[in-house]
Amino acid sequence: MTTGSPVAVDIRLLRDDDVAAVEEMSSRALDDVDREFGLTLEERDETRIASAQMRIRHLAKTDPEGSVVAERDGEIVGVGLALRRGSLWFLSLMAVRGDVQGTGIGRRLMDATLEYGKDCPVGMICASPDPRALRRYGRAGFALHAGYVAEGVADRAELPGGLGVREGDWDRDEDLVQTLVAERRGEPYGPDLDFARRRGLRLLIRDGTTPSDRAMGLLRGNHVTALAGASDVAASRLLWAALAETPGVATLSYLLGNQQWAIDIALAARLALKPLDTLGIRGMAPPTPYLPSGVFG
Repeated sequence: MTTGSPVAVDIRLLRDDDVAAVEEMSSRALDDVDREFGLTLEERDETRIASAQMRIRHLAKTDPEGSVVAERDGEIVGVGLALRRGSLWFLSLMAVRGDVQGTGIGRRLMDATLEYGKDCPVGMICASPDPRALRRYGRAGFALHAGYVAEGVADRAELPGGLGVREGDWDRDEDLVQTLVAERRGEPYGPDLDFARRRGLRLLIRDGTTPSDRAMGLLRGNHVTALAGASDVAASRLLWAALAETPGVATLSYLLGNQQWAIDIALAARLALKPLDTLGIRGMAPPTPYLPSGVFG
């Protein structure tokens, strides 16, 4: 790994007219990382572009002081998007254009986003496998917990019966979702739940017969993007239900060692495990049973 000479850039708050350039730069930079580590690339079509731009605009609206860009000679060469939800700070996006990586831009963006969360005792980062990013997060005081990506067409031979999972109602189930998430990570999703709804994610709910029987999950296509359960059993049943309704290649992310319930399901469903994900945590232990969203924690 080589490190280039420092590059002169301006670090400033993101503006609405930056959104298109930020989406293109960050998508291409993240695709390069996925390609390097053998992850499945999502086609950069109109749907993906619109979804990514919606994400950027959402965070620029809810957390304008945590949304920063690096500009060089009028071009966007880096972005950092961080959110605060009560006591929790989360890094939603960090990307630097490939030709200026290793020149100090990522560190400056990281410093700016951390400044936004300086009063938050808890921090979380869903990290890519990029070793430069991992070093940056580790040096910033985040404990790095290695995990797996699970991917493949699910074998349903061991699918249990009586899963008790239904399609969620965004209005009726909002309090349940926010409560389950707050129980796991310390803070609810807040406005990010409405963003998930507008983004077209699917909501699954397990009501259960007791409070410890409850769970929720968010799906985007065949990707289980987030899951929170009151117990391992409840979370397991919801995850099995999600896999049962996934017709193609399913993807699960951030399966840490403390999420053995999810790893066991991935193995039973014959999904391929790749040790690629890392969850950075500061101020708390990795939450469980909980699969974090890479977009809002």
